[in-house]
Amino acid sequence: MLVSTHLPLYVFFCSLVVMSRVADVKSVEAPKEIQGLVGLVRDKCHRETGVDIDHVERTADGHFQESEVLACYFSCVFNSFDLLDHDGHMDFDKLLKKLPAVESFADHGAAMVAACRHITGANPCESAFKIMQCWQSTYPDKYFVI
Repeated sequence: MLVSTHLPLYVFFCSLVVMSRVADVKSVEAPKEIQGLVGLVRDKCHRETGVDIDHVERTADGHFQESEVLACYFSCVFNSFDLLDHDGHMDFDKLLKKLPAVESFADHGAAMVAACRHITGANPCESAFKIMQCWQSTYPDKYFVI
């Protein structure tokens, strides 16, 4: 598990997922409070899953390749912050408690969580994948990936 003094700021950020470089996609930047932490989880989860980072980045414009590797990458991100249990249930309440810590997400973060709170899958990877799809389709202008 990633340990940092900036963890409360970072949890919500990572849960929504940054850094889209896809053409014609308006990239949402990481909040300045946590920009220095962005690469830590991305590198860890990339190493653990072997995901093609291009597949991760393409999710910013709604292209979610049906892939267990991509799904498990998202699960790794959530697991890095203890947000998914072993059955694939997201702890949305824990996530909501972190919203006020990231000022730039205070306006829409709760709405994103509410819109997708019902989402779950058969396992942590599937749940994470479905949650990310829901957030991107519900709030494409606010969605970002790490």
